[in-house]
Amino acid sequence: MILYNKQFLRQRHLQLITSFTLWVILLVASFPIAWSGEQVGESVADRSRYFGERVAPSPWPMHRHDLRHTGRSPYVGAQTNAIKWTFQAGAPISSSPVIGMDGTIFFGSHDKHLYAINPDGSLKWKFETGGEVDSTPVIDVDGVIYFGSWDEYLYALFPDGKLKWKYKSDGGIISSPAIGDDGTLYFGCWDDKIHAVDSKGKNKWVYKTADHIWSSPAIGDDGMVYCGSEDYYLFALRPDGEAVWSFGTRYLLESSPSIGDDGTIYFGSEDANLFALDPTGKLKWQFKTEYDIDSSTALAADGTIYIGSGDGYLYALNPDGSMKWRFETRYSIMSSPAVDANGTVYVGSRDKKFYAINSDGTLKWYIETGGAIESSASIDKDGTVYIASTDGILYAIGEKLELFP
Repeated sequence: MILYNKQFLRQRHLQLITSFTLWVILLVASFPIAWSGEQVGESVADRSRYFGERVAPSPWPMHRHDLRHTGRSPYVGAQTNAIKWTFQAGAPISSSPVIGMDGTIFFGSHDKHLYAINPDGSLKWKFETGGEVDSTPVIDVDGVIYFGSWDEYLYALFPDGKLKWKYKSDGGIISSPAIGDDGTLYFGCWDDKIHAVDSKGKNKWVYKTADHIWSSPAIGDDGMVYCGSEDYYLFALRPDGEAVWSFGTRYLLESSPSIGDDGTIYFGSEDANLFALDPTGKLKWQFKTEYDIDSSTALAADGTIYIGSGDGYLYALNPDGSMKWRFETRYSIMSSPAVDANGTVYVGSRDKKFYAINSDGTLKWYIETGGAIESSASIDKDGTVYIASTDGILYAIGEKLELFP
C-alpha cells in the first residue's frame, strides 16, 4: 500500500510538471513579441525618435501612442474579441486610455475624474477635477500624469494620484498634452490659445488663434509643434512659440495632426478632406471623403494611412493619397484608428461597435458596446487592447490564459 502511494505521487508529480511545462510553452508561443518591442523594430533609437527624452517608455504613454501621433504599436494586438474584463466609470468616456510603465491604465470621464486602473481591471485610484475630463493623459519618464479638464486646469499628478501642481488657463482643455525634450508641455485650449507650460507648471508662452482648439499637438523630430484650430488653420510653431507657417482649410479642424517618417504632416478637416503637407506647409495631396473628418490618422509601418470619417467609413490610403480600400461601419467614425505590428487596425464607431480590421480591409472581429465610441484604442505589450465607450465602460480585450484547465 505504501509503495502504491509513492508511485501515485510520482505520477501525479510528473503530470503537474508536464502540465506546467506545456503551459509555459503555450504562453511563450501565444505572445512571441511581448518580451521585447525590438523584435518588431522598436530599437532604442526608435524610442528616442518617436517618444523623445521625456515621454514614458511604456506600451502606450500618450494620445496617439507617440509624439508624432502615428497610432502605431510595436506589439500584436488581440486576435479575438474575448473580453478579459470591464470597468464601469460614473459617466460617459471620450478620453482615450493610456498605459503606464507598470501596466496601470489611465483615462478621464465625464464624471469629472481621472481614473487609474490596475491591469486586472480593479480601481487603483481616481482623482476628481472640477469639470468633465475629455483630455487624454500623457505620462512622463518619472511616471507623472498630465491631463486637462473642462474646469480650465491642466493637472500634473504623481503616480500615486496625489496632485503635483495645476495650471490655470482661460478655457476648458480637451486637447491632450505632448511633452517636448526639455519637459515643456504643449496643448490647445478653449481660450483660443496654444499653451506651452514648463515641467513645474509655469507658463512659457501662448500662441493666439482665432477660435478654440480641440486638436492635440504633435511634435516632429526637429521639435516643431503642429496643432490645428477651429479657425480652420493648422499651425507649425517653433519650440519658442514662433509661427513658421499655417495652412488653411475651408472648415473646422478638430482632427489632431500626425507626422510620417518622411516628415509629411497628415490631418483631417470638417470640410471632409484629409490633407498631406510637406514640412514647409506645402500641399502634397488631399483626399475627399463624403463627410466631416474628426478622426486622426494612423500611420502603418508599410506606409498605409488610415483615417475614419463622418460618412461611416474607415479609409486605407497609399502614401500618394490614392485609396487602397474602405471599410463600412453603420455610423460616423470619430475614434482614431490604432494599428498593431501585424497591420491589424482597431477602431471604434458611433454605431456602438469596436472593430478589428485586417490589413486587406476584411473584418477580423468586433465587439458591441452600450454606447457610441469616441475614444481611441491603446495596445498593451501582452496584446490586450483597451477601448472606452460613452456607456461609461473601459473594455479590456484579449485572450484569457487558463493555467490548469
